[in-house]
Amino acid sequence: MRRRFLPLFLLSCAVSGCASLRSALTDAPDAPSEAAVEVPKSTPEQSYNAGVLDVERGDYDAARREWNRCLAMSSPESEARVDCLVALEKSAAPSPELEP
Repeated sequence: MRRRFLPLFLLSCAVSGCASLRSALTDAPDAPSEAAVEVPKSTPEQSYNAGVLDVERGDYDAARREWNRCLAMSSPESEARVDCLVALEKSAAPSPELEP
């Protein structure tokens, strides 16, 4: 009996405009757009990965901020610390003496 009830409920809810299912089942233009939520980075690994994503987006300043945050959170023997140090070194601008 429940198997028949659930699909009918979903169908009736989608047709009648249940807010939770309406946006999931349709591309409702009247649905309010939600602002992006900033999730705090709680581990050095998360900050490192966020920096990598920032580089992929082309935001190098944000990537360096994430990698510096990674350094501040990580212990000296952490693998994430080494990854962040390498990433910061690679992202550093070349010095004028080394340019040909």
